[in-house]
Amino acid sequence: MIRRILLVLTVLSLTAVPAQAHGPTIEISHHEMKPPLLNLFVGTTVHFANTVAMPGGHVVVDEGGTLESPPLEKPGDGWHYTFVEPGTYHVFVKQHPMAKAKIVVIPKKK
Repeated sequence: MIRRILLVLTVLSLTAVPAQAHGPTIEISHHEMKPPLLNLFVGTTVHFANTVAMPGGHVVVDEGGTLESPPLEKPGDGWHYTFVEPGTYHVFVKQHPMAKAKIVVIPKKK
């Protein structure tokens, strides 16, 4: 009986599907975004992670008006954005414009 249980547990561990992972993370605070520069390929999803409390929430935007996050109010709140077009994106926290990052998106090589 113990051998059957061990066999079942072994099979289950081999067939488990790992959780989908996002790409790089940018950490948000009142004064900065870390890292301040990301280089990535088209199709990469970036996770924006709030690290400090902010009444009303931090909102991530870019200079070109391409993206805007919902308010990220508590530490641990996050938002994902997938970059589908190549280009340079200058992102910042709407409430703290000096908290910024540059994201350079290039096409995938074929």
